[in-house]
Formats: sequence, C-alpha cells, structure tokens
Amino acid sequence: MNIVPPFFGPLGFITVTILGLILIAAQGAVSPLIGEVGPEAALILVIYVSWRAEKWVSVSVAFILGLCRDAAGGSFLGIYQIALILVAWVFHPWRRRVHLEAPLPLMLCVFTLALGSDLLVLAPLTVLLGWPAPGFNPVPAFLFSALLSALAAPPLFWLLGRLPGGHVTGGQHG
Repeated sequence: MNIVPPFFGPLGFITVTILGLILIAAQGAVSPLIGEVGPEAALILVIYVSWRAEKWVSVSVAFILGLCRDAAGGSFLGIYQIALILVAWVFHPWRRRVHLEAPLPLMLCVFTLALGSDLLVLAPLTVLLGWPAPGFNPVPAFLFSALLSALAAPPLFWLLGRLPGGHVTGGQHG
C-alpha cells in the first residue's frame, strides 16, 4: 500500500511555485508556435502538490499558479485560478487512492483532470460571453491539450521528485 507523507515542506512549495512560473512563461512564449494548444504545466504541478502536500498547500499553489496562468494567457483574471483551485480541492481527498508512481494511472488522472478543468474554464466564459461563433468546437483542442498534459506528467513528476524539497523521504511505503 502506498502512503504519501502529508507534509510537502516550504522548500518544496517554493521550488514548485518557481518552476510553475517558469513553465507558465515558457508555455506562453511557445503556445503561438504550436497552435495555442499544449500541455497544462500549471495543472500538472497542482496535481503533484495535491498528491504530496496538505490541502492548504495545494490550494495555495493552485491560487498562485492560477493567477499567473490567467495573467499569462490574457484571459479573465480568476478563470484558470478557480479551475485549478477546484482541481486541487477535488483531487486532494482521492490522492491516497491513486497510485501515481505508475505512469498509466498518472496519465489517466492528469488526462481526466485536464479535460475537466478545460470544461470548468469554458463554462463561465460561455455564460459571460455567450457561446463563441457558429462552428466553434473546443472539444478537439481540449482532448489534444489533455493528451499532451497526460504525456508530459510522468517526466515532470519524475523531475519534481528529484528537485530540492520535492521528495519527502521515509514513510512512503508501508
């Protein structure tokens, strides 16, 4: 049985937040080149922190990364922020039931949460702005982004586990 330690640590919080800001900036710089669709680094980091840390830490990271993701994406402030906070809030109780050390469950978890967060972002935009122009179908872009996020999650989780503060030793197996 896999038991994840409940404490992430201040160094892990700072490391993940800084890495998240770097990845969000890189995603913003590269997204016009790849058709505005790519892996959601902020979402993957929020899932990692929710898996490794207390709920307040994961919600705090989601708050910071969501705000930066909104600012970098040029969207309404708070849309991605709310979606990431909800992802952290929903995933946290399930974190001990999901074996995220194995690539396939990790990819399935990230794919599902990425798709759900995209739909959470679309819902308020649709209400606020009305449904976009006729013929607009976001589903293929959402599926592609969720797939890219799922493929990016295993190497990013591996990297995060090796950064300072990213891996808590002891008490992980029991």
